[in-house]
Amino acid sequence: MKAKPLLVALALGACATGPNAPSLAQEQAPSSERSAEITRAIEEMSVFAGDTLLAEDGSGRADYSVIDSEWITYETHWHTGQLIWGLLEAGLVLDRPDLVDKARRGGDWWVSTEFTGDHPLAGLVWAAHGDHLGDLINWTTISDGTPGLFALSRATGDARYADSAARSGQWLWDNTRVPDEIPGGEWLFYNIIEPETGLVYRDWDVHTQGVPRDPERAARETPPINRMARPNIEGFLFEDMCRHTAEEVWCERFLAQADSVLERQHESGLWLQFEPNNEDGSQIHPRFNVWNAEALLQAYEISGDRKYLEGAARTARWAQSVMRDDGTLYYRTSIDGESNRAEVTGSSVAFNGLLMLRLKDYGYSEFDETIDTLADWIIRNRFASDHPDPNLAGAVINTRQKQRDGGLELLNRDVGTTFALRFLSLYLRDLRGEDVNAYLNGRTP
Repeated sequence: MKAKPLLVALALGACATGPNAPSLAQEQAPSSERSAEITRAIEEMSVFAGDTLLAEDGSGRADYSVIDSEWITYETHWHTGQLIWGLLEAGLVLDRPDLVDKARRGGDWWVSTEFTGDHPLAGLVWAAHGDHLGDLINWTTISDGTPGLFALSRATGDARYADSAARSGQWLWDNTRVPDEIPGGEWLFYNIIEPETGLVYRDWDVHTQGVPRDPERAARETPPINRMARPNIEGFLFEDMCRHTAEEVWCERFLAQADSVLERQHESGLWLQFEPNNEDGSQIHPRFNVWNAEALLQAYEISGDRKYLEGAARTARWAQSVMRDDGTLYYRTSIDGESNRAEVTGSSVAFNGLLMLRLKDYGYSEFDETIDTLADWIIRNRFASDHPDPNLAGAVINTRQKQRDGGLELLNRDVGTTFALRFLSLYLRDLRGEDVNAYLNGRTP
């Protein structure tokens, strides 16, 4: 297929260039029993998401300490953005305006956190990372949440949410790009920003050198560029900005970003040189690589170039090769699939299911059985809706263990549920015979 002018591709959608015939399951009437099962799971998770994860002020709760029975604040902006997206997708597929209204509460909170006036970060949101980074802003704490804001504006017609996300994207573009003259920094973006001063860390790796930044040490020991900057294509922010503003330059920038991501992809389908992966492959973050692959799907949407689909498929194949037969994925997994099975990551199960489902509707039949397996995993691995702890009732299992202040912290994380809402909502559309990529990108299949 010949690549289309970018804005035309956005408006009309790019057709798959490979086999894209409906699967047998799509051609047949969907099983009413299966649809009912998926619908019930979405409804139950929506109760937990809308009543428990959505805080009174509209922000999203993140990590629940099972031992201490308390919620821990962590990367609130991206967790809220994913909660918005999950509630929105559930509301739209179930025709539940009340869930869309709850998503809007999250969007209203997001917009309220934007720096304004003469502040050096004016236009950006105060997306504090939390945990060991405290109030420092991390690039992807913003961009991992922005897709929910853009989707919310498209669904409601209220541009405030997308406008705010776009202003953050403009600030990040203007202030965090690695200069062209730095070797190895092509199309990378510095990660960390000080909220009080607007200082972008260009000489300090907070993950290995710690917080606070030491200016004298930074002058002596500047780390390699890939420890301070990343492609930061997670959440495909620039593509969403192109779609929202109709300014083709953002599509051009996004495709350059996507080309850079493809060039840096390991043969395994992963991106080993960037944190939170370990470069030797001993620790692979369960979602980071899928974020990149999801963005590559959007690069295909606006270009029609199958190289982006192939890159995303490589990532999905790696996940398919290391997951257990029942679909389980773990937080601590090596490139070879060796896992510490103490931490079960429902968000990774759901996110990989979503990636594979979209690849299926682009014509990749190799993931069909795995998609069903992952959907079954979500259905089975949830806390009961009548669980005695309301902070767990209806949640998808997504566990972490951390050492903190001399004690053990056992967490169940929100993202198991929010990613599962997105996955099962699209899975239900697929059961109904819809093309999920056409739906997501607002084009006629």
